[in-house]
Amino acid sequence: MSAFARCAVALSVIALAVVSLPAGTPASAGPAWTPATVALAFEWAIDVERTSRGLAPLVPDPTISGEAQLWSGGMALFGTLVHDHNFSAEIAAADPAWRAAGENVGEGPSPASVEAALMASPEHRANILGDYTHMGVGAFVDGNGTVWVTERFYR
Repeated sequence: MSAFARCAVALSVIALAVVSLPAGTPASAGPAWTPATVALAFEWAIDVERTSRGLAPLVPDPTISGEAQLWSGGMALFGTLVHDHNFSAEIAAADPAWRAAGENVGEGPSPASVEAALMASPEHRANILGDYTHMGVGAFVDGNGTVWVTERFYR
């Protein structure tokens, strides 16, 4: 799917979620907030941050996104943020030509709040705006409505 098509879909999902959820409703209460739609919202936000600064959008990697999805679910299960130290091995298995990698993990009440916190952190911002070509994003919304995300970048 092209970056433009992903952005259009993400905007539609976000608009549906905003219309569907009354103020103060946890993210998990809305039918639009599935792990896939939350991950898509993060992918869209990353590409908006990059393209607004003249950087190329990133190519989504479904294999890395699947691993990131599992990682986010595990963080939610244990209630703690932690980086995956096997991430490089996962990328090497998916793309033996990779040269550099970065990872962001976060949690919060909404995708927008988590992405804003990541962009406010110099290290996480550097990953989002870094010299990468591919991304994998996985998200999980727990029973309390907390959004957990793993963003992985590589080139």
